[in-house]
Amino acid sequence: MNSFMDHQREGKSNNWIPRIICLLLAIFLWVYVMGEQNPITERDVVVSLGQRNLADNMVVFNKPDKISVRVRGPRTALASLTESQVTAYVNLAKLSAGPHTVLVNAFFPQGEVVDISPRMVSLFVDVRREKIMPVTARILGKPATDVAVSKTQLLPSEVKVTGAATRLDAIEKIEVPVDVSDRSEPFQTTAQPVAVGHDGIDMEDITFDPAQITIRTNLLHEMVTKELPVKAEFTGTLPSGMQKTSSTVNPYKITVSGPPSIVNAMTEVKTDPIDLAAHGNDRSVRVNVSLPESVRADNRTVTVEYTITSDTN
Repeated sequence: MNSFMDHQREGKSNNWIPRIICLLLAIFLWVYVMGEQNPITERDVVVSLGQRNLADNMVVFNKPDKISVRVRGPRTALASLTESQVTAYVNLAKLSAGPHTVLVNAFFPQGEVVDISPRMVSLFVDVRREKIMPVTARILGKPATDVAVSKTQLLPSEVKVTGAATRLDAIEKIEVPVDVSDRSEPFQTTAQPVAVGHDGIDMEDITFDPAQITIRTNLLHEMVTKELPVKAEFTGTLPSGMQKTSSTVNPYKITVSGPPSIVNAMTEVKTDPIDLAAHGNDRSVRVNVSLPESVRADNRTVTVEYTITSDTN
């Protein structure tokens, strides 16, 4: 009886060996089939370069925004690969102020990283600093014809500027752009301030508080003044045998004012036409001067004296 039981147990034990072999063969076959249908491939992807472990009182600049990473993994995983699936960063722990060359780290959870380009990057670490600076307006464009900017009010008139200490030292002024192109009436708008370096170039690695400035711009309609001679204008005809031989205007000059585009082009002012047929017996006439609609004069009425003689004289 004992011999029979021992033989039965031995038979059951021996049955596990072919089962394990079959399982291993199945696993091998599955791996082989999957490898044929979904082979391991490589792909390059350009990703954002992040940073880690930078001290709170430090700031980094000149760091590349993007790098290239070559990854390896199953073809199905790489077919739909996006930039967000690959992480790249530099470890800035314990770096002092100054230039540094640091190693770039990258990882790909669905496979492995094969190569990183560039493998090392140069950057500059500096102490973060802030200061209060006044803001001035930078006028862009030209307003409408005969209109000028008379005043700009900035709210607030100062901003807190934050950035690397060496960069803050390079700031000459803080400006806020104001586009007045074709404007003819006062207006209000908002814009971001801009740091301008001593070299006259805008600096992009600076932050501001507040980030927006309110600009109230007052525009003035320009006026110019000019003294111009007055010319008498005549119309109509005199009776046969009579002719106008001379004329004078009093005052012979008047002062006009108006938009520069009109007044600067004027060389004289003419009177309203004097009808000789109606005033043939007169020798002195009070008459208005003729002016463009937007032009004003210190004297709108002049006296025109003229001489009429006979053809027989």
